[in-house]
Amino acid sequence: MHVSRKRLLADLSLLGIAISWGYTFILAKDLLAEMTPLFFTGSRFLVAALILAIWQWKRIKEMTPFYWKAGIFSGFLLCLAYTAQIYGIDLTTPGKAGMITGTAVVMVPFLYFLWSRKPIQKGPILGSLCAFLGLCLFSWDGSFEGMNSGDLLVLLCALCFATHTVYVDRTYEKEEPVNPLLFAMVQLAVVGVVDTVLALILEPAPKQLSAYGWYAYLFELVIGTLIAYIVQLRAQSITTPIRVSLLLSLESVFAFGFSWMLWGEPVTMTILFGGIILLAGIYITEIYNKPYPNDDGHVKKNPIET
Repeated sequence: MHVSRKRLLADLSLLGIAISWGYTFILAKDLLAEMTPLFFTGSRFLVAALILAIWQWKRIKEMTPFYWKAGIFSGFLLCLAYTAQIYGIDLTTPGKAGMITGTAVVMVPFLYFLWSRKPIQKGPILGSLCAFLGLCLFSWDGSFEGMNSGDLLVLLCALCFATHTVYVDRTYEKEEPVNPLLFAMVQLAVVGVVDTVLALILEPAPKQLSAYGWYAYLFELVIGTLIAYIVQLRAQSITTPIRVSLLLSLESVFAFGFSWMLWGEPVTMTILFGGIILLAGIYITEIYNKPYPNDDGHVKKNPIET
C-alpha cells in the first residue's frame, strides 16, 4: 500500500478513536455511579490485556527484552495519566478539566524537541497553539478561579499523555521492529495490574451492574480500550506524534457533540468558534509539518514498515 494512503487510513482510524472516546465520556460518567474509579479502570485494562494475550499467545514467546522495557515504561505513563485524570475530574469542573487535558496537544512538539534536540518547526508550533486555543474556548465555562488540586492532577495527566505519545513514537524509531499488538498488550497489562491492585487495597468490592452498566462497561472495554489502543499504536507507527495528538484531541469536540445530542447540552458561539480553531490547528499542522531527516539526509522509515 502506498505510504500516503497508509497515512490517510491511519488518520481516519485516529479520528474514529476520537469519536468513540467522545462517546465514552457519557458512558463513563454514568458508569461511575455504579463502579468505583480504580476498579473501573483497572478491570477493563486487565481484561483487554488478557484478550490480547490469548490472541497473540503463539507470538508472546518471540518478545524480546526490548518489548518489556518499552511496554512497561509506556504502560506506567498511561496508568499515571488515567489514574490522575479520573481523580482530577472528581475534584474540578468538567470545563476546566477538558481545557487542562488539552494542554497535552501543545506539550508534544516541545517534549519531542527536548527528546530529539531537533528544531521545532513553525507548522506544528502554530497548529498546536491553535488547537490549544480552540480547546480553551471549547471548554471554557465563563470563569477561571485558579488551579486547585484537581486541576493539578489533570495537568499531570496531560503531561503523561504527551510524554506517552512521544515515547511511543521514539520506540517505533528503534532498529528493532515493533509489533503493535504485543506492544499494546504489555501497556494495557501494566495499567490493569497496577490499578486493580490499588482498587483491592483502597476501594470497596464492586457491586452488580445494571443492564445499562454492562453495556457501558463492555463498550469502554472493547471499543474505548482494546480496539482504540491497538489502532492508535498501529497508526502511530505510520503517522507523526503531533498529528496523533491533534487528531485525538478532537475527542473533546465529539464529547460535547454527543452531550448536545443525548443530553441537550447548549451550543454557544464560544464553543462553536473554539471547535473551528481546533480544526484549523490540525489543518495547519498537516500542511506545514515535514518529516525530520537522519544525519545522512534521508528520512528514516519506521522499522515496522520495512
